Amino acid sequence: MNYKHLTFLLFSITILSCGNPYSKAINELRNTEFQNDSELLTAKKAIGFIGQNQLDSLKSMFPEKIIATASDSIWRDLMEKGQKAISESKFPSDSLVQISNTINILENKKQTFAKLSFPFTNDKNSTKFINIITSGNQLYGLDVGDYPFGRRIIEPEHSEPHLTKHKIEYNSINWFRIWYGSGFKKNEFGDNYGYYAVSGDKEKLDKIEIEPILSEIFELINSAKIDSTDFNYLRPERNGDSEYIYLRFKMLNEPYNNFGEFEIYYTLEEEKGKPEELSDFITVKHSKKTRYLYKKSDNLRLVEKLKELTYKDYGRHQETRWH
Repeated sequence: MNYKHLTFLLFSITILSCGNPYSKAINELRNTEFQNDSELLTAKKAIGFIGQNQLDSLKSMFPEKIIATASDSIWRDLMEKGQKAISESKFPSDSLVQISNTINILENKKQTFAKLSFPFTNDKNSTKFINIITSGNQLYGLDVGDYPFGRRIIEPEHSEPHLTKHKIEYNSINWFRIWYGSGFKKNEFGDNYGYYAVSGDKEKLDKIEIEPILSEIFELINSAKIDSTDFNYLRPERNGDSEYIYLRFKMLNEPYNNFGEFEIYYTLEEEKGKPEELSDFITVKHSKKTRYLYKKSDNLRLVEKLKELTYKDYGRHQETRWH
């Protein structure tokens, strides 16, 4: 990925011998479980300055040599894009922030950096990432864009083949995310921005007590007739401000443990006069682009259970905003 915004650090670590600092740095990266609590707080502080339009405070977090290389237009672009992402979205919970560490060796001096990607997803399920590089309470990189650190921008060439039938089960869930957008309805289920989210690991999933609902949803998908299949990396552009439910899972059972996320998307209600392309179908996907379509008219029980899951009161388990 090419970061044009204040990306100062480009790491190139070369292995020369087992006793040199570069090799030691790589071994440290492989064998160290980094604690990034302070780096997370530093990054949140920076995002807070962006959201509050405090450019001088944000600049003060960078070394002078980085500030000197950034033009006013770069700062302005960062602030505008960052404020738009923050104002339209919910602040992501810590569990959703992607964090990695890297070590830079310069003149035999070692410095450890944390790279943090914060996903800001709006009510149309469009995500912008605020990507930050930090070390020692200072910032060394900042970017606002469509992708987190390390993600390929191009569509993956490889496509996992379609299955003839699914074999998904509740006990194989390792991680989940429920995302609801109230769209034009602006009802009591969405927050002030019109949506809610619940996510976490299997322990969190058990706490919200939806095993009977999810198990039946999975059983219905496993037994349903697949009406259409294709390969599609991106979801269709939404025509209106429809109400929808979007489910994501990481599974431990084969073959899904090799497929990445398992997704279910369903348009609950279209905005009047603005039909959605796949509103007559329940969409299931794995491996980023391997897609299956199920006619909602032939799967009314599945529609019923998706609505039951959608309109459940998740109480304190719903993710809260941070601004």
